[in-house]
Amino acid sequence: MLKELQVKNFAIIDDVRIIFGSGLNILSGETGAGKTLIIEAINLLIGERADSELIREDRDKLLVQGYFDFSRNTAVRQFLLKHNIVDEEDFQNYIVISRELNRTGKNKAFINGLFTQVAILKGLGDCFLDLHGQHYHQYLLEPRTHIKIVDDFGKDTVLPLKKEYLYKYGLYADRKEKLENLIKMQNNRDARLQDLDYRYQEISKLAITEGEEKKLENELRILKNFESIYKLASETEDIIKGAGPDKSNLSDTISLMQKNIGQLASIDDRFKDFSERMGLFTDIIEEISHFLGGYLSDLDFSKDRLDTIQERLYNFSLIKKKYDIGIPDIGSYLKKLKEEIDSYQSLDQDIEKADSQLAFSLEDLLESATELSSARGKAASQLEEKVHDGLDDLGFSSAVFEIEKRLLKDGSSGQDNPKFTKNGIDAIEIFISLNTGENTRPLKKVASGGEISRIMLALKSALGAADNISTMIFDEIDAGIGGAIALVVGEKLFNISLKKQIIAISHLAQIACFSTSHYFIDKYVQKGRTMIKINKLGPGEKVEEISRMLGGMKDSEISIKHAGELIKNADIIKSNLKKETTEIGN
Repeated sequence: MLKELQVKNFAIIDDVRIIFGSGLNILSGETGAGKTLIIEAINLLIGERADSELIREDRDKLLVQGYFDFSRNTAVRQFLLKHNIVDEEDFQNYIVISRELNRTGKNKAFINGLFTQVAILKGLGDCFLDLHGQHYHQYLLEPRTHIKIVDDFGKDTVLPLKKEYLYKYGLYADRKEKLENLIKMQNNRDARLQDLDYRYQEISKLAITEGEEKKLENELRILKNFESIYKLASETEDIIKGAGPDKSNLSDTISLMQKNIGQLASIDDRFKDFSERMGLFTDIIEEISHFLGGYLSDLDFSKDRLDTIQERLYNFSLIKKKYDIGIPDIGSYLKKLKEEIDSYQSLDQDIEKADSQLAFSLEDLLESATELSSARGKAASQLEEKVHDGLDDLGFSSAVFEIEKRLLKDGSSGQDNPKFTKNGIDAIEIFISLNTGENTRPLKKVASGGEISRIMLALKSALGAADNISTMIFDEIDAGIGGAIALVVGEKLFNISLKKQIIAISHLAQIACFSTSHYFIDKYVQKGRTMIKINKLGPGEKVEEISRMLGGMKDSEISIKHAGELIKNADIIKSNLKKETTEIGN
């Protein structure tokens, strides 16, 4: 619900702050006082177009900000999470929505201080607010929403069946996709098998062993550098054995050094560490000498071996480039190729099995869809009856209200098979005729703002709390009515407000007397500028305003008495409606 609204620099509004309550909030005032501007400001918070001409004269920008409580609206929560506007862990039930517009036409929208797109506000608005009047955002008028209206109305019977249908619809879609993929495999089988077999054979015949590539690369380096290796290894061996030019034996020299340092260590403790480490040095020299002896005797150069290695590594590189795969991954790649080749061997049996599963799933889905359609049809009939009674109460005695349910057909196969969608096999649209002898027309074709509002009131009265909408706004709902019908409108508005927040502009006392909270909008001139102020009326002030709305003077004794009686009678009706709601709730 909308808890607080702030509007700054909006047309004749300088800076206004309104704290709304739950229940029925009535806005009243003299004609031209700016009541509709409040509705238009709220309209901006649900993503409607912002015109820079609305900015108050001599001001640079306008601001509209709403503070909302969505603690009871699961649809809003799901929307905000889906669009990553809030996190699951940090979700708050209280949301601030802001719109700013400057003279250059730059338009900004914010949710909880974070910049967002206006389109997001539109989607969010669909989750919590209905605005009824001649020119306003009204999702209920769109045919795409009518199936949800019926489903929400019949939720106790329809929604469980819809949940079951959705599960079977998902299973059917998965099986259909599986069969289509298998058939594609069958159609491409020969070409695909030929390609797979070629790849498998080409790679397999190389008989690549684990770690072979690295071993060959190392051997190739040795053969390419044979002369350098032989020269370096021989010189090193000569140095160790004393076969070099100076005939000094490295091993003997190191042994002498070790002996001398050992003797020094026995005299001076500072040589002890060197003495211990010299032993390790001696062991390393002996190990190198032993290794070089075997290494040189085994060292051999073969031109044929060099050519063989180069050719094999070249073949490896071709495979890697051709199939974009590393040699270490060859094994797993061959395994996948073999698995796919094998899958084609059982393809015909797989298709037969998948086709059988799909046929079973289709039969099961059709049964579920038919059951859902039947329950939906019953709910539609019950809703038709309730709305028709509501329209009769609201002065549309000749109205015809119809909910058309037709089966969707899938013409792709050339036959009239049912078309399955996420909503089932039905298309739903609401039609209405308000005058005797006129054909029913789509709901959105109704032109009069007052008529639209009263039709929506009848529909919402029938729906009760079935949908997720938490705030409803009515403008022009009292256009063209008075007397007894106005009392019925007021009663129905209050009845709905027991489950949803209602904000309504009204010029009729018979409606305003049902208010839970009543706000008076007054236009005045200050320092040559037109201003408006909004006051929440106390009990005495409400009586005076109802007196004014009745056409009398607000301080007239007769008019005051009439207003008091009207409010008293409304309070009795309100009390009875609250009692009925409590009893039904229990």
